[in-house]
Amino acid sequence: MRRNSRKNYLIDKTFQTQFIFKFCLLIIVASLVTGVLIYYFNRQTTTVAFENLRVVVKSTSDFILPIIIQILLIVTVFAGIVTILVTLFTTHKISGPLYRLKNELERIRSGDLTRTVRIRSADQLQIVASELDSVRKNIKESLQVLKAQCDLIKDYAQKSREGKEDAEGRKRLSECATKIESEISKFRID
Repeated sequence: MRRNSRKNYLIDKTFQTQFIFKFCLLIIVASLVTGVLIYYFNRQTTTVAFENLRVVVKSTSDFILPIIIQILLIVTVFAGIVTILVTLFTTHKISGPLYRLKNELERIRSGDLTRTVRIRSADQLQIVASELDSVRKNIKESLQVLKAQCDLIKDYAQKSREGKEDAEGRKRLSECATKIESEISKFRID
């Protein structure tokens, strides 16, 4: 049994790349703001430390600045990688169904009403896919009724040309017209 999974995670490259970039930018800005705030709030305090076997008194902000930079770089890189992965998979669950729904709409527009509109159960937009499939079914059913009525009208026209029309045929023709009007009235076309 073939597992239903995608190999290409960048389906809508522009959307997904911008989405990922915005979240990574958010992580970088948050890291910078955190570093600046730590530095700012520690600038008026002092720290006593040993440097090269000497006792040194420095402002706490100057003492911890290199440590802050190192920690923030590590955290930013790690958070950035995790953010890229999470947003890639999250946008994939949105972009994939949108791509599929777009293809299904193109298929419906071209007149193909034979395929059921489905997206994977783990993806987003299940309700939209279900509604689109419901629309497809309704249009298909209406067209099937119209086609059947058209066939009856053709049959009556053939009998009329052969001189075999009768009162029953005219009654069926009137019923066909009523059914056609009923199906057409389901759609607003004006």
